Amino acid sequence: MKETYKYYETLFCAILVTFVSGYINAFTFLTQGGRFAGVQTGNLLMLGIRLAEGQFLEALKFFIPMAVFMVGQAVTYYLKTWVVQKRYHWHLCSSLVLSLIALVTLTLIDSWHPYAIVSLLALFMSLKVDTFKSIQGTSFATVMMTGNIKNAAYLWVKGFVEKDANICQDGKHILIILLTFSMGAMFSTYLCYRYGEYAFTVVLLPLFILNGYLFLGVRQSSEYNPKNILKKMK
Repeated sequence: MKETYKYYETLFCAILVTFVSGYINAFTFLTQGGRFAGVQTGNLLMLGIRLAEGQFLEALKFFIPMAVFMVGQAVTYYLKTWVVQKRYHWHLCSSLVLSLIALVTLTLIDSWHPYAIVSLLALFMSLKVDTFKSIQGTSFATVMMTGNIKNAAYLWVKGFVEKDANICQDGKHILIILLTFSMGAMFSTYLCYRYGEYAFTVVLLPLFILNGYLFLGVRQSSEYNPKNILKKMK
């Protein structure tokens, strides 16, 4: 029997959020002092290198996005708790908050210090990584790709050996995610070299598409249909 999945678990949704991750990580690396908003492993590596070199102020600039990313997990926990209690849709609310953070970043990108810009985008990534976590029931990561690289190879081999087309399909989805992340980084690099920090504007397009897609999904979902909610309350 054909399984059905939530609209926020579709490949289309995963492609949008992963493209944004690749784009923003490349953007902060190229325009904000060689730091990553989402790939905290890279920041941690550079933190250790700079500390070993005795460059403590340089080390601080890699520590800040990591600290904000951790704080973002606390913010995500409380925000998600509030959204669920109010019976709102978590994925749509999170997407709207992500768009708001992106708009604020774009507004302040000329006037604020790179530390503040990277911090805002680290908060953005922290919220996003804990919102979109699966494609048709298969776990994946939107911000850091190490696990995806491992899973793509594992699922392909497992599906081939066990002759399971569904597992092979999962591996194909993860491979598409890897390519999407890379494409986001490529587009970001090209536009950053041409337009500098103004290249960040492009991030808004996939975010607005994501908002519209999730909004339509919520409207069509029986779980959040007002009539069904009233029936449950009765």
